[in-house]
Amino acid sequence: MNAIAQRENGGAVQRMNDNPYDHLRFQLSKRADEFKMALPAHITPEKFQRTIMTAAQSNPDILKADRATLITSCMKSAQDGLLPDGREAALVTFNTRVKDGQGKWTSVKQVQYMPMVYGLRKKILQSGEVADIQTAVVYRQEIEAGLFIYEEGTERMLRHKPNLDPTFDPSDDDIAAAYSVATLKDGTKTFEVMPRRDINKVRQASQTGALGKTDRQGNPIPPKGPWVDWFSEMARKTVMRRHSKTLPMSGDIIDMEAMDEALAARSATLAMTIEPDAPTALAPPTRDETGENFDPATGEILENGAQDEETARQLDAQTEGWQDQHEGAAAVITLEDAKAQIDACELVADVNAKAGALLGELSEEDADLLRTHAMDRIETLKAPKK
Repeated sequence: MNAIAQRENGGAVQRMNDNPYDHLRFQLSKRADEFKMALPAHITPEKFQRTIMTAAQSNPDILKADRATLITSCMKSAQDGLLPDGREAALVTFNTRVKDGQGKWTSVKQVQYMPMVYGLRKKILQSGEVADIQTAVVYRQEIEAGLFIYEEGTERMLRHKPNLDPTFDPSDDDIAAAYSVATLKDGTKTFEVMPRRDINKVRQASQTGALGKTDRQGNPIPPKGPWVDWFSEMARKTVMRRHSKTLPMSGDIIDMEAMDEALAARSATLAMTIEPDAPTALAPPTRDETGENFDPATGEILENGAQDEETARQLDAQTEGWQDQHEGAAAVITLEDAKAQIDACELVADVNAKAGALLGELSEEDADLLRTHAMDRIETLKAPKK
C-alpha cells in the first residue's frame, strides 16, 4: 500500500498520511451514502463511523484484518440498525485458513459482525409490540426444591422462584436450564425454555468452547473462551436468540438471529469466504505471523483464539459451503456479471454481502458503478410491495 493516499474533493486533490486509522476513516467516509441508506433515521452516518473507529482503536486487530470483510460487517451492522460498540453489536476478529497462489495454506484474519444480546433486545423492543423481555438460568438445586415449575401442553406454565439464600453458591455445572420470557403490549406473555442438553448442543458447535475435541494428532484441545468463562451468560444469550425467532422485531429481521439457518449460512458464506486460489488482499499487516499452531498440510487449526459461538457457526457454514461455492478455478468477473448477481439478491443483507464480495474483483471505476447499482437494488427491495 502506498505511503500517501490521494482523494478528490471539489476538483482538488488532498493528501493524507496513509496510516491504518486514516485509511479506514477514508474508506468509511467514501461509503457514507451507503451507510445512510441502510441506517435507521435515529443513527447518523457520522455517529456510526465514529463508533467503528472507536472499535478499531479498542481492538487494533480489526485494522490488521481483511478490509473487505470489515466493510461487509459494518454494512450488516448498519442494516440491522445496531452500533458495533461492543454492547449492541461487536466486530469480532478471527483467523481462518486459505490457500495462497502457490497452493499453500496460510493464516488470514477476518472480521465478523456479531449482534449482542442487548442489540437483539433493542430490536425486539423497538418493534412496538413487545413491552419487556427477560432471561434467567435455573439451577439443579432449585428444581429439586420445587422452585422451578415448567409444563407444556394445552396449559403451558412457567414459574421460577430464584434461590436468594446468601449461602447458596452453585457452580456452572449446576445449571439445568435457561429461559426467556417476553411480555407483549397487550399483556400476553410468551416464553422459551432450553434444557441443559440443548444448551450443550449449541456449545458443541463452538470451535473454542466445545468439549472433547482433539487435533489431527489426537491431542486433546482444552475448551476456552466465553463458554468456559461465562457459561451462564452464554446460556441466557442462547435461549434469547432462539426465542427471538418467534418475536416481532423492528425493521429487517437480523440475519444472524431470526432467519432460517440455511439462509444465515448462505449470507455468511457470501460475506466471509475468500477464494482459495486467489485470496483477497489485506490491509497492512496482511497476515498474522504470531506463530499460531496449525497443520500446514491440511490447514486445520490446532488451537484457536477465543471467539464467540456465533463466529464458530459462521466458520462451520463457510466450511460446509466451501466446495460448492469455490469448485474449480476463479472466473473473471465483469461488471455486467456482477450487476446480474446483485439483481438476483432478494434481501438487502444479501445485496450488501454480495457487493462486498464482488468489489475486490473489479477495477476501481467498475467498483464505483457496482456500488451505485447495489444502492439502487437496495432502494428497490426497500420500496413497498404493490
